[in-house]
Amino acid sequence: MKKALITIGSTREYIDPVRYISNESSGQQGMALIKVLLKKKFHIVCLHGYLQVKPIISSQIKYIFTPNARSMLVEAKKNIKVDLAIFNAAVSDYKVKNYSKQKIKKESELNIQLRKNPDILKSICNSKQRPKTTVGFAYETNDVLSNAKKKLKNKKCDYLILNFPFDKNPIFNSRYNNGGILNFDGNYIEIGKATKTSFANQIIRHILK
Repeated sequence: MKKALITIGSTREYIDPVRYISNESSGQQGMALIKVLLKKKFHIVCLHGYLQVKPIISSQIKYIFTPNARSMLVEAKKNIKVDLAIFNAAVSDYKVKNYSKQKIKKESELNIQLRKNPDILKSICNSKQRPKTTVGFAYETNDVLSNAKKKLKNKKCDYLILNFPFDKNPIFNSRYNNGGILNFDGNYIEIGKATKTSFANQIIRHILK
């Protein structure tokens, strides 16, 4: 049975015990991808952050909770020997420089210093033991294709899935997605507006073709 690694949901970087930095993600698209991978008879390791959807229960899936970027990268490295790795999670790009163990009291202003988190997709794609096929995701709001091509080149993944808003719909917490697939050579295949189930089917079909 082929093996797949997938990251889904959103990570959090805590400022103090109650406040955090995060990215928007419901986990719907990630769960739709898992459903398709199950139909394709993959054994799946799912590294997940915070989800707003119920996980699919199957003996073919192992779920590992990775609440922040560091823990997700650690587990990704442990599970790197797979046929297919899909990095769909909305990972927070930054973490606070100085975490406060006590709740920060409300003031008129609050200044927080941030530092970059490790780049999970780039780290795995540049590893000597990288998966056979790597797939990244990029959500863009402007110059979408140009920015996605830059990310594809920078991360060195095999495919990059481009998502962007449509008709004032940011696609978060929605049944629909919008975008397409960038191949490793930079060629773009448009999917357009589709349900996240259909979007997932088209992604996996193209990659496994």
